Parts: sequence; C-alpha cells; structure tokens
Amino acid sequence: MSERDSVAHLTGKPFLRRVAGYVKLCGPGYMQSAMTLGASSIASCVLFGALMGYELLWINPLAILSGCFVLAAIAKQVCHTGERPYDSFKRRLHPALAVLWGASALVGTVVWHFPQYGLTANGVLTVGQAFGVHLDTTAGRVGIGALLLPLACVVVWFYQSGSKGVRVFEQITKLMVWGIVFAFACVALGTGIRLMPFLRGITGIAFLADWLNGGIDPRAVVPIVGGLAAALGLNMVFLYPYSLLRKGWEKDHQELAYFDLASGMAVPFIFATTFMVIAVANTIGPAEGAPGKVLSDIREVIPVLAPSLGKVLGSEQAGLFISQLMLGFGMSAIGFTTVVMQMLACGFIGCEMTGRKHDGLAPFLFALIPVVGVCGVMIKLPWQAAVLGASLNAPLMPVATLCFMILLNQRSFMGEQTPRGWRRFGWNTALGVSILLMTSAAYFGIRSNLQTYRAKRQAREAAHGSTSAHSAPHQPDIRFEQSRAPEDPDERGG
Repeated sequence: MSERDSVAHLTGKPFLRRVAGYVKLCGPGYMQSAMTLGASSIASCVLFGALMGYELLWINPLAILSGCFVLAAIAKQVCHTGERPYDSFKRRLHPALAVLWGASALVGTVVWHFPQYGLTANGVLTVGQAFGVHLDTTAGRVGIGALLLPLACVVVWFYQSGSKGVRVFEQITKLMVWGIVFAFACVALGTGIRLMPFLRGITGIAFLADWLNGGIDPRAVVPIVGGLAAALGLNMVFLYPYSLLRKGWEKDHQELAYFDLASGMAVPFIFATTFMVIAVANTIGPAEGAPGKVLSDIREVIPVLAPSLGKVLGSEQAGLFISQLMLGFGMSAIGFTTVVMQMLACGFIGCEMTGRKHDGLAPFLFALIPVVGVCGVMIKLPWQAAVLGASLNAPLMPVATLCFMILLNQRSFMGEQTPRGWRRFGWNTALGVSILLMTSAAYFGIRSNLQTYRAKRQAREAAHGSTSAHSAPHQPDIRFEQSRAPEDPDERGG
C-alpha cells in the first residue's frame, strides 16, 4: 500500500488508530530533529549545565515548540497549495526576500558545517578511546575527515536517488535520532536526576527567581541566545518544505505532518537536550552557592561520570568504557546527521536559486557546496564558534517567519484553508510569539557580539598603548591611562 493510500485508509478512524498508522509514515520531522541536534545545541546544553545547573532546562523546550509552530504553518501552506516556498516568496512577496532567504541560508549552512565535522570527529575520537585506540593526532583527524566526507556524500546521493532511497534514509534517521536520545539518557540517568531542581528548572521558576533577585550570570546570555537560535535555522526552514514536497504530501497529509513534527522533532529534541543539560549539571555543574565554570568540551564530564557509572556496573573501568562509548556515539551521531542534513539543504537551496529541477546531478553538486567544512575535523570542539554561528542566524529568522505568517493569511494563496476566527487568532498568536522570541534572541545576540568586538578593540588599543609607553622612555610626561576593558564574552563562554 502506498503512503497516499495509507493516509486515505486512516481518514475517519479513531485518533489512536490514526496515531498508530502515522508512526510508520513519519519522516520529515525526524530529518528536522537530526538537523536541529547539532553542534550548536550541544554547545548550548554544555554551557547551560556547567554555568547554571538545572536552571536553564526550560530554554530548549520553549525554543523547539516555537520552532514547531513555525514549521507547522509551513506544512499547512505546502500541503494545501503544493507551491515551492521560494517561488511563493518571489511571486507573492518580493524577489529580494527570496534571494535574501536563500543566500543567507546557504552562507549560514557553510559556516555551520565546520563545527559539525569537529563534533563528529571528536565523537569518533572518544569512541576510539573507549577501545584503547588513540586517534587524536593530525594524521588521525585527517583520516577521520577522509572517511566522513565520502560517507556523507554517499548518504546524500542515496537520499536524492528516489523514493526508495528517501524511505530508507528516513528509517535510518529515526534510529539515529533515538539512539542519540538513548545515549544521553544513559549518561544522565547514570548520575541521577534531582526532582525538585528539575521541576524548578524545566518550568523556569528557578531562572525567574534569579532574575528577580539581581540577575543571572552574564556569561549565560550568549548560550541562551544560541540555544533559542539553534532550535530553528534558516536552512531548516528551507529544507523542511522541500522534504514534504519530495514525499508528495498534500491536503490529506496535514494532520500527519503535525504529528510528524511533534513526535519526530519536538519530543526527541526535548529529551536529548534535557538529558545533556542534566548530565553536565550533575557532574561538573555549579555547587550550591558557587558560580559555575565555563567548559570547552563535553568530554570533561567523563572523569566525573565514570565513577558514578562504575558504582552501578561494579567496576570503575567499566564505567569509564560506557561513559566514553555513550558520549562518543552521541557526539558523532549528532554531528554526522547534521552534516548530511545541511548538505541536503544546500542541494534544495541551490536548485531553487538557479531555477534547476530537483533531480539528476544538479542537487548533488549543490549539496557539495559546504564540504569545505570537513576542515573542521582539525578543530578541537569549537563550542564557542557553534553558539556564535547560531546567534548570527537569529536576526533573519524573524523576517522569514513573518513572511510565512503573511502568506498564511493571504486568501489568494491559501483559499479555503485560510485560518478564520479562533483558528486565525491561534495561528497568528503562536507565530507572533515565535517572532518575539526570535527578535529577542537576535537583539541580545547582536548586542553581545558588539560587546565582544568593543572589548577586543579596547584590549588591542590598551596593549598598543602599553607597548608605545615602553618604547618611549624619553617622554615621561606622556601618560597612557589604560582603563579596564569589559570582560570578554568569549572568555566567559560566549
């Protein structure tokens, strides 16, 4: 039975029967989940747990739910109209908006590619350590890159080869996504979950209390912005509608698309990121009344985690092995799936911007645009670059979301599917809140980046002034007053 016939067969069935059938048909949502769970997400989670323990657990659920509403609005438009969003932007809004969206998504994808390869390589290194194999050398990292790049190209080609390749790829993606969740669940549960801090953190009560009692740790601002921005990127907004079109989802598939987003994107993302924050908070998070510290590597939890798992397994050596294996698999799976998704996104973007069909050699060649990112295997976990990349993505996301919001309310575009009454109020409220969150993230991201630039400039000017003073001892009357530069956000974990 074809997918279209399966959906038609489920129409009118009780809700639980429909859900049971939808589980087998899900796919694009898992692709979004695999793309969302990247280096930026891990970077934010590591910094959340290390700096503030359980206090920022609410960030990732809020961010992904906001992103799901945006993608649900896109699914409603694509399934009803069958129009390609790039064409909709160009014909119904303005050609400049289409070009801005496509070009920004393409550039952002290339930038994000570097930390994904860095994350994947370091995951492989950690798995190698579990088996006593030391690969953390220049030759070892080059070798890992030489294996990852062709493997990613094969997977991309397999997906683009046709409907059978799409189905197989989606099934593999589902296994990878839930494997990631399982890996970080083992790490988090191995150290135990503190119930009351968890409830105060996931609801935002602890954060609100800190905010009202004098503010939060300023080092957490950039990770918060990165966490909000990483949940939905411009390239994700490009990839998602074209994955729906490639599967041929139409009007009858709208409910399936909503279920797919909830079960395939939101749920795995919330579980995985929550377990990551808990694992870091439990092992090297801040002690009671003490400030947290900045981490550069999630693998710093291994020396603390190994004894905890060792008690459960009866051997500290076994605890070390399992902790390395679980963390290594989680990092490599997250990084590699994101690499593949970003290549697929570039394939769709390139074809749309050049007006080429999404078949043959063209999408594969465009998918190769970001492969320069394989050089990222040489970078030792660029967490700060990953969070910075997510924050740089933030300014244009409200613009793209506003465009989709306008299209959703255009009767000439949506016809009888144009939301009315309470449904219109609900859609516009949800999208309005998403735009507000994205705009806030963009504002704080831009402000933090400007502060970083000013701090570095002041530090350079101060250093130059100090050098000039030492080189001119014959002018004692000239004084160089060096004010203390603001603390560099990069040094604070941003």
